[in-house]
Amino acid sequence: MPGKLEFSFNSSKLGEFPLDQEVMTIGRKEDNDIRIENLAVSGHHAKLLTIFDDSFLEDLDSTNGTFVNGKAIEKHPLKHGDVITIGKHELRYFNEASSLGMDEDKTVLIRRQPEASIYSPNVKAPGPDLDTPLEMDQPRDAKLQILNGKGAGKELPLRKPTVKLGKSGAEVVQINKRPDGHFIVCLNQSLNSPPRVNGEDIGARAVKLNNHDVIEINRLKIEYYLAQA
Repeated sequence: MPGKLEFSFNSSKLGEFPLDQEVMTIGRKEDNDIRIENLAVSGHHAKLLTIFDDSFLEDLDSTNGTFVNGKAIEKHPLKHGDVITIGKHELRYFNEASSLGMDEDKTVLIRRQPEASIYSPNVKAPGPDLDTPLEMDQPRDAKLQILNGKGAGKELPLRKPTVKLGKSGAEVVQINKRPDGHFIVCLNQSLNSPPRVNGEDIGARAVKLNNHDVIEINRLKIEYYLAQA
């Protein structure tokens, strides 16, 4: 189940917030899901993206920054026990069911080559091979295939629990491997040309991918397909 945030100020607990929505915002303005009335907090300070049991924190170009365990972050996969600091307030993340914790070892990036207008697959330096519950009951093997541009025909097997597509440090979408299939979610809701699946905007939803679905990122088209059983 999704986690929760324990809200505190000067070590005094002020409340709890269950992460029961896919997208939640933190900030000083009234339209935020988690409102912090303090001048050190920006109007829309940070965003939380929750996909199944995992949550990701993103700073929204705030004036004073967003910190996790004392370090400034732009995007950060939350793990059980992390302490988020915004202004003088703290939000402690609780979720023992989270599959994150060594996120860098579970990420495959497709980076844009400087001289090309399409994405090409590059795998980050692998870390230790981790055994997680996700590996015990996996969906059928699946791949991504680039359909257009100079990289047309290139394939990327979806072997990792988490795959991000986009330029390094500015990923556009993320594909998560779950026991009942692969799900895609948009990581940047402010794009002028939002990513699509079969011509439909992903929006803030986690969309399950089906065999031969076509993912569109800007002008790039990528097909998702399942390996034959």
